[in-house]
Amino acid sequence: MMNSRMKIFAAVLLSSACAFAWPGSSSKEEKAAAEQARIQDSLKLVELKNLQREVDALTRIRLQKADSLEKKEAAHWTKRYAESQLTEEHQNETRELDGRYSKLSTDLGRVTEEVMASKDVTTDAEEKAKSDESAYDALHTQVRLSLEKTLGEVTGDYPVGMDGRLVRLKGAQLEADKQNPNTLSVTRTYLEDLLMRHQMTYSQSYGDEVSMVGKRPDVKVKRLRLGTIFLGEVANDNGEVQALLRTGALQGKIFEWNSALPLEMAASIKTAVTVSATNLTSENAAATSAAPVSVEIPLDILQNKAVKNAISDTKELTWQEELKDWFKKGGIVMYPLLLAAVFAILLCLERFLVLMYRGRLGRRFMKKLNAFVEAKRYEDAANLCLKKCSSLSMVLFAVLNKANENRDAAEKSLQEALLREQPKLERRMSLLAAIGSIAPLLGLLGTVTGIITLFTVITEVGTNDARVLAGGISEALVTTEAGLVIAIPVMILHGLLSEKIDRVISEFYVQSMSLLNKIFPSA
Repeated sequence: MMNSRMKIFAAVLLSSACAFAWPGSSSKEEKAAAEQARIQDSLKLVELKNLQREVDALTRIRLQKADSLEKKEAAHWTKRYAESQLTEEHQNETRELDGRYSKLSTDLGRVTEEVMASKDVTTDAEEKAKSDESAYDALHTQVRLSLEKTLGEVTGDYPVGMDGRLVRLKGAQLEADKQNPNTLSVTRTYLEDLLMRHQMTYSQSYGDEVSMVGKRPDVKVKRLRLGTIFLGEVANDNGEVQALLRTGALQGKIFEWNSALPLEMAASIKTAVTVSATNLTSENAAATSAAPVSVEIPLDILQNKAVKNAISDTKELTWQEELKDWFKKGGIVMYPLLLAAVFAILLCLERFLVLMYRGRLGRRFMKKLNAFVEAKRYEDAANLCLKKCSSLSMVLFAVLNKANENRDAAEKSLQEALLREQPKLERRMSLLAAIGSIAPLLGLLGTVTGIITLFTVITEVGTNDARVLAGGISEALVTTEAGLVIAIPVMILHGLLSEKIDRVISEFYVQSMSLLNKIFPSA
C-alpha cells in the first residue's frame, strides 16, 4: 500500500517539472533532463527509503513473528512437557490404582470366602437353632399333653393327696399355657408328681385325719395306708370302721368308701389300725419288738368291684329288683323298646285270637253243613254260614249264595270272598315283622348312645383302668341285649302266625273247592 502511494507522488513531481520546462530551450531541456534525473534519483531514493522502511517493517514483523513462534513453540513444548508430566503422573496413579485394585480384589476374594464360610456357619447355626427350637417345642408339647392327661386322670386316681396334686399340676398347666413358658419348671413339676405318686405306691403311713364316715362329714379318724392297695379308717368318736375299695363306676369315681363291712372284717381293720398306732409309738418300740402281733387285713389286690361285693354285707336282690336295675342300665332307649315289646305282645294276642275265631270251623258245623248240601237245602246252609260269621263260613257262604246259578258265577263269588277275607287274616302281620326288625335297631341305637356317653365321660375325667371302659361298654350293650330279647320272640311268633295263616288259607281253598264239587258235580 505504501509503495503505490510513493509512485503516485513521483508522477505528480514529474508532471510539474514538465510544465515549468515547456517554454524553454535546449538548455532548458538539459536542465529539465538533469532535473528529471535528479527527481528520479530522489524518487528512487525515496523509493529506496520506502523499501528500506518496508524491509525494516517486514524484518520487525518477521522478528515479531519469530518471537511469537518461539513463544508458541516454547508454550507448545511447555504444554507437551506438562502433558508428559500429567501422562507420567497418570501412569503412576494408574499403576498405583492397579496395585490397589489388585490388592482390593485379593482382599475382596478373601473377604468373600470368609463371608461364604461365615454364611455357611450361620446357616448351620440357624438350622441347629431351628432344630433345637423344634425339639424344644416338641418336648414342651409332649410335656403339656402328658400334664393334661395326668391332670385329667387325677380325679379318678388314688384319693390320698389328690388336692395337693391338683394344685401342683394345675399351676404347672397354667405355666405351660403361657406365651413364653418355663418348660423346665413344668417338666420338673410333672416328674416330681410322678415320683411322689410312685413313692406313695411303695410307702405306708398312719395318722390322724379328717374324713367323711358314712354320711357324716368332717369326722376325725385314725387312718392307716398301705401303699395304694389298702386304706382303712377308724372314727375316734364311736370306732366306726370304713375301707376304700375300687368300684370302676362310669361317673369317674374310681374309688369309693365301703362302710358296710362284715363284723369280723371291721374288727380286723380296727385292730390293724390300733396295732399300727402302737407299733409307731417310739415308747412302745421295745415292747413291740419283743411281742410282735399279727393282724389280718383285707387288701384289695385286684382293685375291682367284685372284691367289694365279696366283702360287703349286701343282701341278694330279687328278680324284680334285678330286672329294674337291668332296665335302668339301658338308659332312655329302654322305654321305646318296652313300648315295642308291649305293642308286639298285643299284636300277637290279637292275631292269635282272630285266627282262633275266624280261621276254623267245628266238626259239628261242618257235619251239619254237609247234611244241608247233600239234601240240597242251600238256603239253610247259607243261613247257617251267616250265623257262624267266620272267615271260612263267609267263603262257603259265597259259594252257597250262587248255588242256584252256574259254576262260573259260584267261582267268581268264591274269588271275591277269598280276596275279601284273606287280607283280614293277614292284617297287621307286616307291622309285627317291622317291630321284630326295629327292636335290634333300637338296641343298637342305645348301644351307640351309651358308648358316646362313655367316651364323653372318659374325655372329661379320664381313666387309668381298662375295666372302667369294659364296664361302660357292657352297660351300653344292655340295650342291644334288650332289643334281641324282644326281636327273637317276636320273629318266632311272626313265623308261627304266618304258618297258621297259610294253613287257614289252604283250608279255605280245600273246603270251598269241595263244596263247589258237591254242588256242581257235573261241571
